[in-house]
Amino acid sequence: MLHAMRKGASSWLAKGLLLLLVASFAIWGIGASMLNSSVGNNAIEVGNQTISLPEFQRAYQRNLNILSQRLQTRLTEEQARQYHLAQLTVNQLASRAVMDQKTKSLGLSASDDDIRDVIHQQKTFQNQTNKFDRFQFEQFLRASGYSEGEYIHMVRNDIMGRQLMDSISNGVTNGPKVMADAIYAYFAEERTANYINIRDTAAGDAPMPEEKELKEFISKNTAAYSAPEYRQVNYLLFKPEDFVKDDPVTDDDLKSEYESRISEFSEPEERQVQQMIFDSEAKARSAREKLEKGEDFTNVGKSDLKLTAEDMDLGKVTRQELLPALQKPVFDLAKGGITEPIKTSLGWHILKVIDIKPEKVKSMSEVKDKLVHDIHLRAAGDVMYKQATKTEDEFAGGATLGEAAKTLNLTVKTAWLDAHGMDKDGKAVEDLPNDPDFLKSVFTKEKGAEPEITEMQNGNYFAVVVTDIQPSALRPMADIQDEATKSWQENWRHEQIKKKANDLINELKDGKSLANIAKEQGVEVETSKPLKRNGQSTELSAAARSGLFGLKKGEYGAAENATQNGMLIFEVDSVIPADPTKDKATADKVSDWVANSIRTSIVAEYESYLQKEIGISVKERLLREYY
Repeated sequence: MLHAMRKGASSWLAKGLLLLLVASFAIWGIGASMLNSSVGNNAIEVGNQTISLPEFQRAYQRNLNILSQRLQTRLTEEQARQYHLAQLTVNQLASRAVMDQKTKSLGLSASDDDIRDVIHQQKTFQNQTNKFDRFQFEQFLRASGYSEGEYIHMVRNDIMGRQLMDSISNGVTNGPKVMADAIYAYFAEERTANYINIRDTAAGDAPMPEEKELKEFISKNTAAYSAPEYRQVNYLLFKPEDFVKDDPVTDDDLKSEYESRISEFSEPEERQVQQMIFDSEAKARSAREKLEKGEDFTNVGKSDLKLTAEDMDLGKVTRQELLPALQKPVFDLAKGGITEPIKTSLGWHILKVIDIKPEKVKSMSEVKDKLVHDIHLRAAGDVMYKQATKTEDEFAGGATLGEAAKTLNLTVKTAWLDAHGMDKDGKAVEDLPNDPDFLKSVFTKEKGAEPEITEMQNGNYFAVVVTDIQPSALRPMADIQDEATKSWQENWRHEQIKKKANDLINELKDGKSLANIAKEQGVEVETSKPLKRNGQSTELSAAARSGLFGLKKGEYGAAENATQNGMLIFEVDSVIPADPTKDKATADKVSDWVANSIRTSIVAEYESYLQKEIGISVKERLLREYY
């Protein structure tokens, strides 16, 4: 079930839902007057349509599940509030209701055939042959929390909503040329730079910092010289291996397990094959006649196709590794057999079987121990789930971690660890749950908070209690003095080179050339390759590229180099204007982007108008606990 939910969460619907949630938040900003309305026992009222509190709760839970799956962690109530999930859900439901009423008032409709076509075309619901799979469809509905009727209603509204919005925005086929050209010219302009790179080492030896200077430097960079926060935890792991019972396995169960997994214990038949491919049937027939007269397969390939023995050797192949048309003819042959010419999309094939490695299937007796172990482990997984559920109830009743462990005959583990799972010696803590939610849980829990059961991505469970917290603190001076002194000296040299760069910029402004500056500093003037405003460069740092496009011809700038161990001094060497005739594809994309932006703005304005025309009111009192 969890796998199905994760698969559903990564599907087009989940992604579309998240986009809808975010978009509706931007478009349907709900004001205070709407939140203070009174709507009887309904949570939301949109025109003449009402949405009850249970309907809101189902949609909220569905969105919480989807967002949790997308973020690969189960969101807490507080995290859901930080994501404004309640307001996003209100906006989503309101948007859907407004669109439903408006499309119906205009007489828009979607036929059952239209709905079926949309559903059948979704990859999520298709099998390996790209055909609609009813089982996958139902599995998705269960995982996503929709009834079939709800989902069909949503698809119907979506189709009608697209009809309405397309009719409004489709008239904008191209962006205004002036705007598109200006944007293209801005982003597609290229420049080259002349530059020199003065490294920090040019500043020479740095002095030793005074005690006051070093302490001030450390105080400004405390994170670099502080030990991380450590937390002491007690935790329980629920793994199937801990609940295995050595119950007897019947012969029928063993046989059923073996037969259902027979492919796992089988090595398919392999055949070493040679192949020739001709571009016509006539040439293939001619070669086949030579082979019938006794000529060697390799010699025919050399004479007719100029192939070497290596060219013709397919190596060892299984049936599935051959083209479908070749599988039966090749695997029906005895060793040394040669096929008749066979046509495929690649041409006319003639193949020869050089050797045969028969299929090998391990007997049930050979894999009996593994089968018994896996059957026991699967049964233990069911026991683990039941025990985890029972333990959650016991925690709710006030049971401690130790009491639960004693009941389950499990061991409570204890460890000091940081947010990366390392102990105080910098070593990885052994036997921690291999799940990101564990460390997140440890560092979000309050000290002494009651334990709770958390399911991991692999289907196992854990429960954890924080028993002590050692806050992050500055390490002793004796431990950090050498490291901090080295960093202070590196920073001193860098600051000296920054000052030098500013002085050199002033000299350039007074008329000195970059070439003369380079000669005095013992470096070379280099010229960059052409680069765009938002392009990448291995020569200039991001700061230098940004500065370059803020200069006029003949002006100079300075910025840190890419490795932050020196300064670049640069000037504009050349400006290459954008030319849409040389890059029509990009120019067209810019025009399309402008047009799409305008269409989006039109739709947003129209939806805002519909909100006011139809009217939306939300009962804050009923939804207060979610906000």
